Amino acid sequence: VTLFGYLGMMALMGVWISRRNTNTEQYFVGGRSFPGWAIGLSMVGTSISSVTFLAFPADAYKTGWLRFLPNLMLPAAVLIAAYVFLPFFRRGNLTTAYEYLEERFGPSVRVYAAFSFIVGQLFRVRIILYLISLVVHEMTGLDPTLCIFVGGVLVGFYTIIGGIDAVVWTDVIQTIVLVLGGVICLSFIVYQLPGGFGEIFDVAATHNKFTLSEVNDGVATAPSWGLSLSEKTATMMLVLGLMWYLTEFSSSQNVVQRYVAAKSTKEARRAMLICAGSSVPIWAFFMFLGTSLFVYYQAFPDPRAAEMLTGVRKAEQVLPYFIMTQLPSGVSGLVIAAALAAAMSSLDSS
Repeated sequence: VTLFGYLGMMALMGVWISRRNTNTEQYFVGGRSFPGWAIGLSMVGTSISSVTFLAFPADAYKTGWLRFLPNLMLPAAVLIAAYVFLPFFRRGNLTTAYEYLEERFGPSVRVYAAFSFIVGQLFRVRIILYLISLVVHEMTGLDPTLCIFVGGVLVGFYTIIGGIDAVVWTDVIQTIVLVLGGVICLSFIVYQLPGGFGEIFDVAATHNKFTLSEVNDGVATAPSWGLSLSEKTATMMLVLGLMWYLTEFSSSQNVVQRYVAAKSTKEARRAMLICAGSSVPIWAFFMFLGTSLFVYYQAFPDPRAAEMLTGVRKAEQVLPYFIMTQLPSGVSGLVIAAALAAAMSSLDSS
């Protein structure tokens, strides 16, 4: 009931918001009237997908925090984009990043860039839908393909009829629900552990779970800090993070459409700072949640959880498994809704 109530609310929001769409300007950029805090939370929701809700905890559960390293470059990329790239898109009444490219380089470059973006989004969407299908399958036993189809149709419905207004305001709600779901999970873990919060730090430190290293069977393998195109070095992961987020905040239509929908350049910059200031702590929180799950299953051994640690089962199933086996009914529905929110807030943007 909790889960379907949430999904129904998202669909109804799309219908209600669609009544405001009286012209294309309103449909695509919301009349360029969004406050910075709403755009910022919407950008947070887009950056925090089911990868955050499932893959980050899975990574921290199975190994260490090494893959968190590229995310530390988000603030640097945002500051560069806010003062170098943002002014380009705020000039005139642009709707897409590709209009600027056409003005600067001609229609062929615009078409190439738009086509490349669409192909990239197809790859991104398939990963998000697949990960969220694991959650719904774990809970309901429904065929994963059916879960992917239903999720795609639902998000497509409220996005297409509601336009950018539906995307931004549902993203705000979904971001709040997402964080609430993670907090609920961590609260239950801390409550049930004999040593409470302190036990998480003690056991995790003993097993090297907080290190920016690869961890196997409690043994941490520190990465090299050299420059290499063939090895996973810490330096190259930081470079990768900077390039990835610069691309996202300087040219991705997911972000540019929000830039031009903000009330002003000042509000757009505020949105970017909110996104950078919120995303990194939230990502770190979900990594910490994965570490906490490791400690929980050390205190309360479970054969299936152990198989996720050794690779017999997918580590991405550890959080859904905890939700379905340890959380009470109703609460588990809310947390599954949070997992769906993580996926939906990224899917509707794409």
